[in-house]
Amino acid sequence: MATTIINSHKVENFSKWLQGFEAGKAMREEAGIKVQGVYQSVDDQNYVTVISEVPNADMARAILSGPAMKEAMKNSGIIDQPETKILQQTF
Repeated sequence: MATTIINSHKVENFSKWLQGFEAGKAMREEAGIKVQGVYQSVDDQNYVTVISEVPNADMARAILSGPAMKEAMKNSGIIDQPETKILQQTF
């Protein structure tokens, strides 16, 4: 059963962040990440939430803590500590 990642964070500028996010498509595909959706807060267009699926929780933790992801997040203009949830579907 797949693991869901919900990752929310504030960015400097949504357009800049989106360019960086799109540039990371190959990295996500190689890591087995399937993006389910990208959302902006209705109250703050620079507050972004990404919902993704990965094969398992161990892989989610490894991806999120890896140097490639940290560098990609830094380069895309994320300006706060992301709020990340790793969820396993129970039924």
